Amino acid sequence: MKQNNLKIIIYSDYICPFCYIGFYRIKKLKEEFNFEVEWRSFELHPETPKSGVLVDNLPFAKEYLEMVMINVKRLADEVGIKFTFSGKLPNSRLALYVSEFARKKGKFNEFHELIFDTYWKEGKDIGDLTLLLDLAESIGLEKNELLDYIESDEPQNMLKKTSLELGNVRITGVPTFIIGDRVVVGAQPYETFQTVIEEVLEGI
Repeated sequence: MKQNNLKIIIYSDYICPFCYIGFYRIKKLKEEFNFEVEWRSFELHPETPKSGVLVDNLPFAKEYLEMVMINVKRLADEVGIKFTFSGKLPNSRLALYVSEFARKKGKFNEFHELIFDTYWKEGKDIGDLTLLLDLAESIGLEKNELLDYIESDEPQNMLKKTSLELGNVRITGVPTFIIGDRVVVGAQPYETFQTVIEEVLEGI
């Protein structure tokens, strides 16, 4: 494993399939490079109703959605995962709130992978508060304390902050990877990340 003092900041949303692919890209890169990772929550579709919306009802052409899913499947095959997509786009806000609470309690990495898998592998509705509370309790988070956090201004302010951060670098989508002084957007090929990391390390 190559030694370095690199930190990678990643802006991500759980409802984004390319963010899930990016999660696996990072896991593999960690086997080759020694770097610190900081995941930051970004709400990709704040306009989504609390109850979610069926993908078939989204204002996109069917052909476009089919093209996206073909690309997603190809990338998923590359990293060795199988998607179970329910056909419903949930509102991710509460899931992002819970992930931030998990971070405060030192459980972020555990919850981060769990919530990704719950949506993309199991096809469950991660916009459902009852499900989120069950998942949180399964990793040892206290339910009432979590509910108090969700009802506070703190998680909402956090999402506003990360949205502004991406806006400052003129990025509106995720996943976005800040690797040193370089910005990589999207679930790029593994080799792209390798090259960028090696180039950044040369300058450290």
